[in-house]
Amino acid sequence: MVITEDVEKKIIRQVEYYFGDFNLPRDKFLMEETKGNDGWVTMETMLKFKRLMELSSDKDVITSALKKSKAGLMEVNEDSSKIRRNPEIPLPENTVESKTAIEARTVYVKGFDTENTSLDELLDHFNETNTDVVSIQLRNYSVGKGKEKVWKFKGSIFVTFKNPESATAFVEDKEWKYKDKAMIIKFQKNYLEDKQKEHDEKKRNKSQGRGGNKDNKAVKEEKPAQDDDFKMPKGAVLKLTGLGGDITREDIKEVLNTQYEVNIDKDSGDIAFVTYEKGEAEAKIRFKQENAAKPVAEKWTEAVSLKEHKVECSILEGEEEEAFLAKSIQDLKNRRNKNKGHKRKGGFNSGGRGGKRSRR
Repeated sequence: MVITEDVEKKIIRQVEYYFGDFNLPRDKFLMEETKGNDGWVTMETMLKFKRLMELSSDKDVITSALKKSKAGLMEVNEDSSKIRRNPEIPLPENTVESKTAIEARTVYVKGFDTENTSLDELLDHFNETNTDVVSIQLRNYSVGKGKEKVWKFKGSIFVTFKNPESATAFVEDKEWKYKDKAMIIKFQKNYLEDKQKEHDEKKRNKSQGRGGNKDNKAVKEEKPAQDDDFKMPKGAVLKLTGLGGDITREDIKEVLNTQYEVNIDKDSGDIAFVTYEKGEAEAKIRFKQENAAKPVAEKWTEAVSLKEHKVECSILEGEEEEAFLAKSIQDLKNRRNKNKGHKRKGGFNSGGRGGKRSRR
């Protein structure tokens, strides 16, 4: 069977993406496969990956292509029955420093057609125009809930390069276009900082709208809270155990987002509240919609490695769920009453919401 050079390049690119710095730590299945047998993964296992199968279902074709790669990332065993990531190129440690290093070579690009853009198309384009691209992450958002939930493309991506120099060259290339269309391009770090500023500004405006101007002495009488205001959805609380150490709420949300497709957007996301403080062994994640926790619990059937901790997931049910939701409702009532107290005094509450738990 004759395989074109173009197909071989795509095979190399796809496998090196699977085992790359960006994807491998986030791929629960593949990560588990690499933990035994000195990191070797059988070709029978690799042929379970849809994108690779679409390129070739012949293990000899795949291993032959990998042997031609110049990156040195992958190794093929003697009888071409297994592959592994080169042990001399270990995965970066899951530290603040390594995350910062990856951020320094990751770029945000916005302006793609939201309806007619595919990952394969983007991979082809970037690899034809820039050989230093190591991964592309489509930014998606969810619509609907439960079995009706569908994921839609936001029209923006994160592109990770081999090194900061390549990322800088891309950001500074004012002539770069996609299908003759100019794009918004900035470092991921700058994008995240801009989004945080937008969020803070919206929060300030919302607070000022609720509290009014300090010079305005008259405060509208609030409508008494109804019982319906405090109803909580059932089947919407996950319990994570085995946490601790340096694990933060952001680490938990990142796992939910990257491995279980939970939308963690601060304004339109799936999560209503995260009950967790750094160092605690347990966390509870309350979703906004009825039964929204169940699909995650059904997928999260084995312990997930998170900063050297084995984290397990279950869904709150029965009396445990009732007790947690009752406490959540009481906490919500207490926060509302506290905010009312501030307003009765004539000023607006510019501080926190009280308690050690914080919103999401």
